[in-house]
Amino acid sequence: MGKLAVSAADLILGARCPGCECPALGLCRSCGASIRPDPRVAWPTPTPPALRGPDVTPIAAGTNEGVLRVALIAWKEQGRFGLTTPLAHLLAASVVDLSSDCGPIVLVPVPTSRRSKRSRGTDVVDELARESVRLLRGIGVDVKVEQALTYARATVDQSGLDSSARAANLRGAFRLRRGTLRTPSQVVVIDDILTTGATVGEAVRVLTAADRRPIGVAVVAATPLRSDDHQ
Repeated sequence: MGKLAVSAADLILGARCPGCECPALGLCRSCGASIRPDPRVAWPTPTPPALRGPDVTPIAAGTNEGVLRVALIAWKEQGRFGLTTPLAHLLAASVVDLSSDCGPIVLVPVPTSRRSKRSRGTDVVDELARESVRLLRGIGVDVKVEQALTYARATVDQSGLDSSARAANLRGAFRLRRGTLRTPSQVVVIDDILTTGATVGEAVRVLTAADRRPIGVAVVAATPLRSDDHQ
């Protein structure tokens, strides 16, 4: 971004980089460079039963700390949707790390509750997945998004819950939408952040029961668990 545009954004909008608070419409160059994708296997501990086994691999492009954590909060909770594209680059890198050359890929985002849609004004995970598809298609990947999962019952807010409470909250909460996932493809479950794995684990369980077991889970970032999160 040119210096004039940055100055205008600072004066008129008060726009700041969420990473360092310098004037910027999104992430500044330095903070953007600090969250370059580095995909790696990210098993939650303890691992939810649905994720156990060699055929489903969770991949995160970064760690949910520092600049990336602040950027994710700004995007998801503060309406900084201009961050969707840089975060989608990380998600796309996770998908590429999972996929092979044996066929098309379908990304299945975890469902977003009506409560979250109302508070944020949109389904942020779905938008993240669709932007990742745009980026992946640009490099020749045969990929699409399918909203194959929806809520089967109400859940409570996950904030503040430990791994066992999250698992109980999500158990039986999702169901497969009728008429979805009818074409052969590699299925990848999509979310923004992997913490205890309860949400993606329930998604994998439902898809497995429908004979569409995913090849893996792709996320932007994985959260390092504290010792009390393991209890």
